[in-house]
Amino acid sequence: MRYFCFWILFFCLVASLSAQTLKVSGTVTDKSSGEPMTGVLVTLRPTGENKIVKFVQTSPQGKFEITLASFPENHILYFSMMGFGTQTVPLEQGKKIYNIQLSEQATELKEVIVKAPSIHQRGDTITYIVSSFADAQDKSLADVLKKMPGIEVDKSGSIKYNGVSINKFYIEGKDMLGGRYGIATNNIHQKDVGSVEVMENHQPIKALEDISFSQNPGINIRLKEDAKARWVGTVKAGAGFTPFLWNVETALMRFKKESQTLNTYKTNNTGNDVTRETLSFSLDDIIAQFGKNYRLQDYLSVAPSRLREIDDFRSRFNKTHSFTTNNLWSLGKNYDLTSQITYINNLLKSDNSTRTTYFFEDSTLITELAEQTVSKQNRLSGDVSLTANTQTYYFKNKLFTDLRWDDVDMQITGTFPNSQIASVPHRQISNDFEILKRSGKKAYTLNSYNLYQTKPQELSVVRKSENQYQKIHSSAFYTNTNTALSFFVKPVTISMKLGVVGVIRSLETELTGISDTLGSLKNNVSMRYINLYVSPEMEYRKRGFEAKFDMPLSFMPYRFTDKSTNKNRNEEKFFLSPRLYMRYHFTSRLLASVSGRYAQNPLQEQSFHEGLILNNYRNLSQGFIDYKTGNSKSVNFNVSYRHPLKAFFANAGIARSWTYSPRISNRYFLNEYLLNTFVIQDYRSNVWMLNGNISKGVDFINGIVSVRSLYSSFDGAIFQNGKGTPYSSNSWNITPKITSRPITWCNISYELTFSQNWLEMKNVDMRTSYKNLLQLLSCNITPRKTWYLQLTGEHYFNEITQDVSKHLFLADAEFTYSLKSGWEFNLSVKNIFNQNTYAYTIYDGPTAINREYSIRPRNVMIGVFFRF
Repeated sequence: MRYFCFWILFFCLVASLSAQTLKVSGTVTDKSSGEPMTGVLVTLRPTGENKIVKFVQTSPQGKFEITLASFPENHILYFSMMGFGTQTVPLEQGKKIYNIQLSEQATELKEVIVKAPSIHQRGDTITYIVSSFADAQDKSLADVLKKMPGIEVDKSGSIKYNGVSINKFYIEGKDMLGGRYGIATNNIHQKDVGSVEVMENHQPIKALEDISFSQNPGINIRLKEDAKARWVGTVKAGAGFTPFLWNVETALMRFKKESQTLNTYKTNNTGNDVTRETLSFSLDDIIAQFGKNYRLQDYLSVAPSRLREIDDFRSRFNKTHSFTTNNLWSLGKNYDLTSQITYINNLLKSDNSTRTTYFFEDSTLITELAEQTVSKQNRLSGDVSLTANTQTYYFKNKLFTDLRWDDVDMQITGTFPNSQIASVPHRQISNDFEILKRSGKKAYTLNSYNLYQTKPQELSVVRKSENQYQKIHSSAFYTNTNTALSFFVKPVTISMKLGVVGVIRSLETELTGISDTLGSLKNNVSMRYINLYVSPEMEYRKRGFEAKFDMPLSFMPYRFTDKSTNKNRNEEKFFLSPRLYMRYHFTSRLLASVSGRYAQNPLQEQSFHEGLILNNYRNLSQGFIDYKTGNSKSVNFNVSYRHPLKAFFANAGIARSWTYSPRISNRYFLNEYLLNTFVIQDYRSNVWMLNGNISKGVDFINGIVSVRSLYSSFDGAIFQNGKGTPYSSNSWNITPKITSRPITWCNISYELTFSQNWLEMKNVDMRTSYKNLLQLLSCNITPRKTWYLQLTGEHYFNEITQDVSKHLFLADAEFTYSLKSGWEFNLSVKNIFNQNTYAYTIYDGPTAINREYSIRPRNVMIGVFFRF
């Protein structure tokens, strides 16, 4: 109580303090003509130093504005633009308007040696010139981003800069897509983009720029002048055989100052996963504590196993239709209205076989199956957002809805032959409201997030001897409303957040076709709880050192009801989860960070059910009713170095985590079923993780050399048939890559990935491992501007068992001929050697899984591409 009263008094104290911001503004004009000048760089610097404190560029009307928390002593305004003489004006106390005239001045260009002309740096902004990295075969911006040193684009489309995920993706300074930036990177043609700007430590909320620092970079796309304010786009169409193949992709977009629109329609049966570009990578939706991440559990697990290493298009037998429309309307300076609509219709077929080995201390169990799956996926989603983002005011309201109706039909032969049909619809609607008001050194925030979701799901399993039918209906309403007050006293920002979370969830299930000797076959439960939380937070920033600390404290009364037995189980819980993050800039290029966290794990309330649930033909699950919770501890250390002008980027990290739980998962092997339960017993596990990444532009090969590596180690245990099985698993991989343009008409890329995985059973003398090797080679030959040839080769080496390994060689070729009018015609052949299977081994706990997949046969396509 003393602790609580202290923070309430502290909250009242900081609420009583306030100060006013200082705005410095003006107009820059051409001295000879008197016309306003756009694009003039205005920087705030300490007198006699080149260090940039703040910078802006003048608007088309020649105006600029810089907002400061207080008057800086001994600072100047520096005005510069190519072709004009620079001008320096000292800041004067009480003066707020500075009107400047610049005179034309010839710029003498001295002989210099340019190490990396494709990359420029100005303050915290790194600019990549797209044309310096693009080749003739590159169609989209994503193709070029993958070649830029320091920028990483993974298979899902997520973008990182020097190992850190981006927090915003802008097109001409506007956030139209709200995290679904794959729609832009995969559809904007690289020839329409002039440059890519990476803004390090980007704070997307302007009112918090000098109050709260950011760890994440942002990216802004600058279009070429001839791609602005007019309709541009691409059309791609093709047809082929084995079997009949089609591929159609259209993109239509226009980016004006007052509005933006980007629309796509894509359909194919060639294996290309066009739905991946609609994924959201918004960091706003990924908040660990008191966030917007409440999701109903998927009790059914009926889906074909996902491939690893090999590209998805090799094994996707699909018929896909995807439509998106994305729009932004500017309602005035710093005010935007955006909308997005996505519809996806996806038919997927999969054919694979699996051999699973379960390791026990005294024996092993082996099962085999062959699986043929047909999945039908339908999704309709949309959102509307209104945003205001100024130096003193931030507002955002986002209304989002997501409707999915998916069906899966799976035919299985082998150890446990059966057929299963699942219906797994999902519906949700949410609204996210946030408002922030800044007054001087004080900022007030109010946020309210409300979500309703429901999952009515069904599963039917047909066996030779009996049939099972599982019906599930789960729904939940989630609300999270909080308010916070932040106060900045240089160099410290102190905040206090108060909030309440409410959850109302229900679960009804009914299972038939299984004996009730294993347990009840019905569930009819509800869970209600409130989370009253307070979170004091503090940030410190001075002379290259930055630190953040917060300590969320929660009081949560739970109310659980089992309606089938009329039993209530109620309990109150306290949670405390302090976190600390520190970062130090040794130089402008080298920085290191360390973070630590202790967290009491949230209650697994969605596992509160005692009746059995059939997850799929093989797995039964039984929950628990236990309010005991565990905890986790983690420590992370990261270091990064970048020298953009020399095209050198490097980062490395090490993470250590420990987890404690009062219960441990247990699986019973009951003939054709695996019964997954929990055993009340203290359980501890720990993880080591190390990673590193280096990339360097090399002039003499006219390319980039990079190496990335990852090592992880896990120690834990699982119960099998009521008996503990401690084990450890380790994995390591390393990926060197080189891209080079040895001559102007030839571009070569080579990538190698070597990985090894180990599994060790602690109580018995058993240790097993497997190795994998992947090699990717591509060669693009452009002897003339009118045509080019793309050749790619892939080699996979996988250890299946200690005595069995497999090699797989794949090759593709594509010939493209271009006309001056912008039309391109191409002939492509995929899987030239007509390979038909791909096999590999993975470990999942004390289990080895050997899997073999059917891959697409040789495909021949003739297509046409047009950019306008």
